[in-house]
Formats: sequence, structure tokens, C-alpha cells
Amino acid sequence: MASSNGNHLLVFGASGVSGWACVKEALSNPSKSTFDKVTGLTNRPLSLEESKLPQDSRLQLVSGIDLTGSVEDVVASMKQKIDGIETVTHVIFTAYIERPDYESLRAVNTDLLRTAISAVDQLAPKLQTVVLQTGGKAYGVEFKDKVEYNPPLKESAPRIPEPYYDKVFYYHQYDALKELSASRPWTFSEIRPDVIVGFTPGTNFMNCAQGLGLWLSLAREVHGAGAQISFPGTEASWNAKATDTFQDILGKMNIYAAVNHDKCGNGESFNCADGSVASWADKWPGICSWFGLEGTPPGENPYSAEEFVKEHRDTWRKLEEEHRLKEGIIDNFSWRFLYAITAMCDFDRQYDLSKARSVGFEETLDTVKGYTTSFERMREGKIIP
Repeated sequence: MASSNGNHLLVFGASGVSGWACVKEALSNPSKSTFDKVTGLTNRPLSLEESKLPQDSRLQLVSGIDLTGSVEDVVASMKQKIDGIETVTHVIFTAYIERPDYESLRAVNTDLLRTAISAVDQLAPKLQTVVLQTGGKAYGVEFKDKVEYNPPLKESAPRIPEPYYDKVFYYHQYDALKELSASRPWTFSEIRPDVIVGFTPGTNFMNCAQGLGLWLSLAREVHGAGAQISFPGTEASWNAKATDTFQDILGKMNIYAAVNHDKCGNGESFNCADGSVASWADKWPGICSWFGLEGTPPGENPYSAEEFVKEHRDTWRKLEEEHRLKEGIIDNFSWRFLYAITAMCDFDRQYDLSKARSVGFEETLDTVKGYTTSFERMREGKIIP
């Protein structure tokens, strides 16, 4: 049996596509003895069986801690609910609350982080590092026509200027962590994935693999095996360069930054992606092939997978019953997000990964494999037939 090293990882947002992978990977990465304890925090109750995470005595899933409350309330709740909170040494923060406008999105997510980390700081005297996961918004991808934007995107790029600066809540989260850590013995890192591909045990707001899995499973049922499915975007989005981030790569990078905080800390930021640059033209045939479909180039106009899903909702309901799938996932998915990724992202946004490589993170993966592994997990988790 491995000797104890006292490491205890706390993951905020453990039911999301990123947090789930961080919890899973931490049980065996970099080794099975890296962490003595792994705690995943979820907003809603999630059983270990339902989570599809490995059965491991070191793992505890905890729900019901309201991070929108006061620091004092969160401290009290953590004391009550988290076994061994005082032993936490590493934190990965992937929690997120969706809001309809930039101002409230910034306010709620910055407060969420500040409250959560302030509470842990009070309770965990052995805390060594906090890893904050952000993303492409840090490069101004939403405003690429209005700000300087030069892919391949590098961490050294300056923050985008006003009036767009305040629309990027990641900047405010980063600054909050910098402030909180300034006089403390712990440090922090920022990890920036591109579009995240992966599995979650429930509905996930920003996960294009889930949307594709649901839609293409339904398309196979409606149109039959071998049917041609044209890419739903434009010619420009079909050919746009990107560097997708499979959840396992992301989980490993978050953990790598946490345990190597001597070279990844001090507020350093790192891009994270599968490795190779790939357009939808490169990915679409392989993605569709997993479902027994033929992926073809886009037609004259982009179209909405959401409309197809709505039109064939009764067929999906039959699939839910026949295969005992989790109900309601297809109704709660953010189809607007899938449309944005496939049709509206008609520009190059690929990442430069040299900084991550310079600190020793070498993990790579074939991008299509990331999608198909996600679909396999979705099938096992009763998300798709």
C-alpha cells in the first residue's frame, strides 16, 4: 500500500465536463498515490454510482454547499459537510453559473470564486495552490472583429481593451485570486482550454460533444444507418482552425499545474488542448462515422440541429424508453451553444501550446478520439442509446 503524502485535492464543479475529468484523473494521475483524498463538490446531489466515476475509497462527493452565500456561511457548511476540509492541499476551480448578460455573469462568477477560495483559505492551513480554469474568452474570441486577435493564440497576448474588458469575467476572477493569494503561503495557476469535449453524468451547458451525441443518435434513428449528414455550419466554419480540448487532457493539465506549482504557480497561465490543429473538415467524417452515418461538407446555408430535435422529440422519447436513457437531457441542452460552435465560429482560434510544453506537460490525443470516447461514455452513462 502506498504511503501517505497528505495531499488532498478539492474540485469545485465536479459534475461539469471539466471538474468530472479532474476528479477522475486525480485518482490515478500522475500516479495512484498522488492524492490521499479527492473531494468533488457538486451543486446538486450526485451519487457515486450515478456519477460514473471510479469506485475509490479516497473519493467523496459533496453537494449542497451554497457558494453564493456569505463566506461565513460557506465556512460553516464546509466544516459540516466536507470530511477532512482542514487537510486540503490543492484546489481546482471549475464551478460556473450561467447568467444572461455580461455584467451579472461577471459579478456572480467572480463572487463565487472569491467566496469559495476565501472559505478554503480559512479552513485549510496546508493549502499549497489553487488552479483556476478559464478559456478562450480570455483572448477576446467573442469580440474578435473588434479587438486585436492574432492566432495562434499565446498566453502572452495582452488583455483586450475597454469597452470589452469588463465583459470577460475571467480577468476579474484572475485578479481576485491574485489579490487573495498576495499575502498567503499558497500560489495559483490559470488553465485555458479551447472548446471542451467530454462526458458529464447530466446536462452540461457548454459541451458540444453532448449536443452532437444527442443529435446524431437521433439522426441515425430517423434517417437510418449510412445516411448522409451535412455539417450544420458554413464553409468558413467548416475550414476554421481550432485546437479542441478533450476532458481527460484538461483534467491532467489542471492536476499537473496543481502538483507542479513550483514551476506553474505564481499566477502563470497555460493553454491546454489535444495537440494538433483540426478543422471541422478534419473531424466531421470521423464523428459521424461513430454513429454509422456519413459526414459530408456543409450545404449552402447553416441549419439548426435544435429544430431537428424539436421536430423528432417523440422519436427521442421512444429511444429514452427503449434504452432506459436519462430523461430530459435533450430538452435541457444548450442548443444555442452547439450552433455557435459549429456555425458562428467561422474564424481561426487555434492555440499555441509551447508554454505548456516548456514546463513539461506533453500529453496529446487525436481530436476525433476525444469525441468518440465521449460518445462511448455517454452511451455507458445512459445519455445516448
